[in-house]
Amino acid sequence: MAKRIVVTATGDALITRRMPDYPDEPFRRLVDLIRLADVAFTNMEMTLSNYEGSPVVESGGMNLSAEPGVARDLRRMGFNLTAFANNHTLNYGEHGCLETLRVLREVDFVCAGAGRHLDEARSPAYLETAADRVGLVACASTFAKGQEAGAQRPDTPGRPGLNPQRFDTLYAVDQEHYDAVKRIAELTGAEKWRQWRIWMGFGKPPKREGEFIFAERSFIVSDRFEIRTEPNQDDLAGNTRSVRIAREMSDLTLVSIHAHEPKDEMWQPADFIVEFAHACIDAGADMVIGHGPHMLRGLEIYRGKPIFYSLGNFIFQYEYLQRIPADDYATMNADPSMTPPEVFRLVSQNDTRSFPAEPRYWETVLPLCTFAGRELVSIELHPVTLGPGSGWPERGTPRLADPRHGEEILRWMADLSAAYGTAIDIVDGVGRVRL
Repeated sequence: MAKRIVVTATGDALITRRMPDYPDEPFRRLVDLIRLADVAFTNMEMTLSNYEGSPVVESGGMNLSAEPGVARDLRRMGFNLTAFANNHTLNYGEHGCLETLRVLREVDFVCAGAGRHLDEARSPAYLETAADRVGLVACASTFAKGQEAGAQRPDTPGRPGLNPQRFDTLYAVDQEHYDAVKRIAELTGAEKWRQWRIWMGFGKPPKREGEFIFAERSFIVSDRFEIRTEPNQDDLAGNTRSVRIAREMSDLTLVSIHAHEPKDEMWQPADFIVEFAHACIDAGADMVIGHGPHMLRGLEIYRGKPIFYSLGNFIFQYEYLQRIPADDYATMNADPSMTPPEVFRLVSQNDTRSFPAEPRYWETVLPLCTFAGRELVSIELHPVTLGPGSGWPERGTPRLADPRHGEEILRWMADLSAAYGTAIDIVDGVGRVRL
C-alpha cells in the first residue's frame, strides 16, 4: 500500500517582523493546519541579511531584508521547505543572497532556487520526511537582468543568483501597424543601430521568421492584436531536466515558479506560465506551486496533478521595513527625509491606492494536498486573510478567515479555477476540490 503524504504550500512569505506564537484562535488554528502536513512549503520573498550587503537599483519594487530570526519563526510554524528564486533574491547583492542561504541551512530549512552558480541554483533540493523523500525544483521568471545565476566554466567562476525561467514576449499586430513600427524604426535610426550591433557581434537577430525588433520589443503580423508569451527553451530544457532528476531521486516531486506576468488580468497567468507548468508535469512533477502576483490565481488539475498558478501572499509585511535604501526613495518619489512609515503612507495615499486599496492582495488559501504515493487523493482549501482592514501593525499577518469572509475567498478561488475546468465545493467553510 502506497504511503500517504500531506503537502501544504503558501505563496509569498514577505516577512519583515518576528512572528511569535500569537494567542488568538484564528492564528493558532492556521498554524495547526500547517503542522499537520508532512511537507510545508513557502516562498522566501526576503533576504535574511539584516540589511547587510549592497542594495540594488533594480529591486523588484523595493529592497527587502529582515533579521535572520524570522527563518526560525517560519520553521516553528511548521514550514520545512522553501524556494528562494524571486525578484528579491539579489536585493542586497551577492552577500544578501549567500547569507540568506547560509541562514536557511543553519535552521535546517530545505531550500531550492538560488546558489553560488547556475548548476547549484537549478539543482533540486530534497526534504527527508518520515513519510517520503520530497524533491523541489524552484525558479523565477520575474527578476532584473543580471540577477539570474551564471554558469561556471573550467576557467571562469559562475555568478551567484537565482534559477531563471525566462520567456519571450511577442506583440502581435496587423500588417498596417507592423509596417508603421518598421517605418518608425527606420526614420528614427533605431533600425540602423540595431543592425550595427548585430554586425559588431553584440546583437542578436530575430529568432522567428517575420519577427521585427524595435525598442527591444518583438513584433509579428497577426489577424488580432495581443501579447503572446513563450517560455525560453534553453531554460525550459534545463528546468525540466532538473525535474526528471528529482523524480528519479525522490518519492514526490514539487516545482515552484515565481511569476508576476499576467495574461489580460493580473489574476490570469501569462501563456508561458501555463506552458511551463504543463511541461514540468509532463517531465514528472507531481505538483506545481506558483506565486508572484501577490494575489490568487486559479487551480488546474492537469493529468491528475495540481497546478496552483498563484497562491498569492501568505505573509505581507513590506510596510514594516525598518530601512529603505536611497534608490528606493527615488523609485517611490519620496523625499529622502521621510521615515519609512511616511514613505508607505505616501505610496498608498493613506490606503486609497496600491496594495492597501485592493482586498485581493490580502486574501489567500492554504491547500492541504494528500497523496498516496504519487497519486493525488484529495485537496482541501482553507481560506486565509491577512487583515486588509485592520491597519498597522496587524495588517500582513495571516489568520484563518471568519466564516463570511472565508466563503467569499473560496468562491473567488472557485471562480478562478473554473476557467481550467476545476470544480470546488464549499463544505463547512472548507473548499474541497473535485478530482
